[in-house]
Amino acid sequence: MTDNFDIWDDRAHRYLTKSRFIHALDCPTKLYYKENEEYVSAEEDNEFLKTLAEGGMQVGELAQLYFPEGTLIKGKGRYKTISSAQTADYLTDEKVTLFEAAFMYEHCYVLADIVVKDGNKVDLIEVKSKSWGKKEEDETMLTNASTVRGPWQKYLYDIAFQTWVFKQVNPEMEVTPYLYLIDKERAATVEGLHQYFKIVKDMDGRSEIELTEEKPDLDLGDPIMKKIDVSEEVNLILEGKGREPESELEAQGFDAWVRGLMELYVENKKYPTEIGAKCKNCEHRVPADKLNGKTCGFRECWSEKLGWSEDDFNEPAAFDVWFADAGKYMEDEIYKMKELTPEYYGVDESDLYSRPKWDNGYKDRQVVQIMKQTGRHEADEVILPGLYEEMKSWTYPLNFIDFEGIAPAIPFHKGAYPYKKTPFQFSVHKVHENGSVEHAAEWVEKEKGAYPCFTFVRKLKEVLDQDEGSVFMYHHYERSTLRDVRDALERSEEPDREELIDWINTLVTEGSPRYMIDQQQLVRYYHYSVHMGKSISIKDVLPAILQESEVLKDIYSQPYNGLSIKDTVLYQEDGSGKVINPYKQLPEVGYGIPDVMHEDEVKFEGSERIVDGGAAMMAWARMQFPDVSEAEREAVFKSLLQYCELDTLAMVMIYQHWKSKK
Repeated sequence: MTDNFDIWDDRAHRYLTKSRFIHALDCPTKLYYKENEEYVSAEEDNEFLKTLAEGGMQVGELAQLYFPEGTLIKGKGRYKTISSAQTADYLTDEKVTLFEAAFMYEHCYVLADIVVKDGNKVDLIEVKSKSWGKKEEDETMLTNASTVRGPWQKYLYDIAFQTWVFKQVNPEMEVTPYLYLIDKERAATVEGLHQYFKIVKDMDGRSEIELTEEKPDLDLGDPIMKKIDVSEEVNLILEGKGREPESELEAQGFDAWVRGLMELYVENKKYPTEIGAKCKNCEHRVPADKLNGKTCGFRECWSEKLGWSEDDFNEPAAFDVWFADAGKYMEDEIYKMKELTPEYYGVDESDLYSRPKWDNGYKDRQVVQIMKQTGRHEADEVILPGLYEEMKSWTYPLNFIDFEGIAPAIPFHKGAYPYKKTPFQFSVHKVHENGSVEHAAEWVEKEKGAYPCFTFVRKLKEVLDQDEGSVFMYHHYERSTLRDVRDALERSEEPDREELIDWINTLVTEGSPRYMIDQQQLVRYYHYSVHMGKSISIKDVLPAILQESEVLKDIYSQPYNGLSIKDTVLYQEDGSGKVINPYKQLPEVGYGIPDVMHEDEVKFEGSERIVDGGAAMMAWARMQFPDVSEAEREAVFKSLLQYCELDTLAMVMIYQHWKSKK
């Protein structure tokens, strides 16, 4: 590769950054797809990833505040030469602490979160919002074979790349790499720590942090972050021993790998396709109906490697089996679902659709999906008889509950621990023995800065104590949330703490008569519809059972009225006769509230609709800041209540469908 680029040549301004390096970590080909706008990415509209990114920004700002002597290097972005020159100038000082220190080597460029220099020794510190505690310390970041554990790879390879670049630029200095992580064993010792870090949008619509107090006025309390020396792990990576290589390029060693990626990026060349298990969760694997005129990188790779046509991609893929064993499929050169058989899984198909329960791990349900989605068995839905045996043990009225909550890296409240679940909302639907449905209660914490956990559990107890009926959740979030609230109660001095702890135990202790029933597990073990595909998420199960059920069609073709959802027809079809997912019918935030959607000064900064947990978390968190208008608060809380109500109503619909098939 030559460095003699004309100044107007776009290649002269292309640099392999740490984010690009990590994007290519499991597949060099993705570097090309990410950097060319004609390729679509599933990350673009992922609310959960946006939530993680914003949480990471808040942690990054907190980390800098723990180094009050630090200096921020300015001129990043387009001014890479200037920022790297500024950094080099500061590093001539005997002692210095820098934020976003810039290091440029050939066409590699990194911004190091924190650099602390003392003489010839430098601490290179990468800030991450990942948690660290006793469990992580006991497990270590390395396997018994002295390779990097999978969950730690992207973090350690990130700091390894920075270390490599730093050493190229400053070979005379002694560098020690660190990860600076959230210490989940340390509680916040001040109130409102999280609320110091407000997410705002800049002029280009990008998120950034705005401190709500002047730095001298901030009371951070005791640190909730921990610096971890990762020299051993980084040295293994730099020696090419961190893991089994993911590509032929990586197999050449770390130095050749980085230089190869750098050259590919600068020349805007695509690395030769190497398909594998990594393709299953590739962010460039996007369904055809979501391409929006763009190109799918996954399809391009598989067309090049396997010669697939459009017809091949229209067939169900092996990757789309529920909990697909992608590594084994690729090893066995199995790419399509139709290539999988009951014999491959060791499953006897003779009674598969009538046995009491699918309890052979994942295999039974996988085979059911495979046979029905590929047309080798009738496409009618299956509800196994064991479900109705379980239903005999349920006590009416049935209580269907759903929580929304937040588990922030930086706690909102004094005494709270990082990443502990803090519920701020619930909904309860009741189904009586005569089949009548009642939206019995809903609650959301609206007071700014209030600690919601104990009020939440008292309000929920009031509702559920009205009867002794069975209690249902969907997945285990509600159970784990109540356990976190119980832990907080045990540390508290609340006058009714023992009463509330005992009550929580009736719901979360296995063997208790009111131990919560997980409806998702009932779907897993007893129910399959081809409309579910590989998913048992309630967001996919709800439209699937609506597509199947004439009873639900009759009920919900009529306007539904709950506590927050009013006069809404939840059963609707598109022009092809396919059911429209009710979650997509939730109104935009602020719909029907004067001035919210039409006045420039009052607009909700977030998703247009609250339709998943990530969007709910972001919305409620933004309501904790004092400069949010009352109109916006009203709009957000209304949407939060509607979303939570639909979650519990969805559980009711699933039950109603099962009951109608009995």
